[in-house]
Amino acid sequence: MKFFFRFFTRTQLWSILIIVTVQPALAQNLVYTPTASTPVGRTPQSMATGDFNQDGLLDIVTVNSTSDDVSILLSNGNGTFRSAVSFGVGKIPMAVATSDLDGDDLLDLVVATSGLDQIVVFFGQGTGVFTKAGSYPSGKGTTFVALQDVDNNGSVDIVTANSGRFGYYPPFSVSVLLNKGAGKFSEPTFYETDGRNGMFPTGVYVHDLTGDSLVDVAVTWSQASWRTPNGVISLLANQGHGQFKLQGEIKAGLSLSAITGADLNGDGRGDLVTTSVFSDSVIVLLQGNDGQFVNRGSIRVGFSPVAVTIRDLDGDNELDLVVTNRDSNSVSVLLGNGVATYRNAGNFGVGAVPSAVVAEDFDLDELPDLVTADSDSDSISVLLSGGGAIPLATMSTDSVEFEADSAHSDSREQTVRLSNIGLGPLQVVNVELVGKNPEAFSLADNQCVKARLSTGSSCTMQIVFTSVSQGSHTAMVRVLDNSSGSPRVVVLKGTFKG
Repeated sequence: MKFFFRFFTRTQLWSILIIVTVQPALAQNLVYTPTASTPVGRTPQSMATGDFNQDGLLDIVTVNSTSDDVSILLSNGNGTFRSAVSFGVGKIPMAVATSDLDGDDLLDLVVATSGLDQIVVFFGQGTGVFTKAGSYPSGKGTTFVALQDVDNNGSVDIVTANSGRFGYYPPFSVSVLLNKGAGKFSEPTFYETDGRNGMFPTGVYVHDLTGDSLVDVAVTWSQASWRTPNGVISLLANQGHGQFKLQGEIKAGLSLSAITGADLNGDGRGDLVTTSVFSDSVIVLLQGNDGQFVNRGSIRVGFSPVAVTIRDLDGDNELDLVVTNRDSNSVSVLLGNGVATYRNAGNFGVGAVPSAVVAEDFDLDELPDLVTADSDSDSISVLLSGGGAIPLATMSTDSVEFEADSAHSDSREQTVRLSNIGLGPLQVVNVELVGKNPEAFSLADNQCVKARLSTGSSCTMQIVFTSVSQGSHTAMVRVLDNSSGSPRVVVLKGTFKG
């Protein structure tokens, strides 16, 4: 299933952009260094971050619409991630969000399954493992989910946008599911059910926009056909106890695809930022004293922007914008000056058809890095702030075979080499024998245990086939390190003929 917003392709311009941006690039006072992509499930559409295994490092979860699963990527703390661990969540999942839903101080997941018209709740175990806690009806074709305490009782509630399969098969709506305690949720209350002249909701932003300490909901709307583009933002004001009332709408731009917000000009009022997939732009709306939003005009970015996030990227204490452009395989960085005006700091190439972006400090240098979920690459792309000296591990082989008998014992030993071909130090955390018959093998001389390898350095592991039992025996050497794709394995097969 492809996301609706790929209205058209511009192949030649894609190629030009990729050629310009695959190398580390200087954007004003910003440098981003691309790293090796990390595979996830098929067609990732959304992503979220959190410390899922309680090691103090930010991890990533992606939701993958074609493989019907989510992928958990645990951080190595240097801007790289371990190999993804995926588990099924239901038909056509399109969105994921994370928060502590049951009050146990562990992060949980909420997944929007568009093909089932449900949200599914998974409780975190604090180890990077999640267990299904329940599923709830949410509306026709749920494609977006946000988590906030909307009834002000201290528990996190759920807000969804239901697009009926991206503008087809209505009805369309926004739904609110209140947390009844311990991570169990009420039946949904539906809003915006009357439709908006053929438009469908594409995203929600949940925040206090009226200054009454109650969170409100801003919803972006778009039309299914690019031939008749239209779009508005509807504002749902919180009436207390998690009940909402339509307060008004903003004609912000054409084919609005995503929304977020913050106090962009330091006046204490919440402002909005939305993307226009039709006009290849991002739009800033500032809230005035009267509560009305003033359109500051559009800022051109890449082709077909579908996601936006707000962070201080360059450490100047002013909020900046990062926009994901699906049809130019890039992110656009817009640096703010504190009064909600922005200068374009450049476009940076990522994987094919990026659908989501997060900006967090993944390499612990106190500056946010950028990570995109790339729908057509089935992977995430990481752009590290600064020089980005990271390790890259490689094994001399991915499998070893032994054939031995009592007369040829010298065939029982083989050497495997682990090398660092990256720029940063490679730290080996653990080496172990696992699998079906680990007792049939041993590590006679293991130089890699707790090894720290500089660029170009390597270590060796002497693997011995120890079994004297007739037949075939299998196991794996499992190496955990701080490089992308860890843990890596070498498959072992030994045959003893007696």
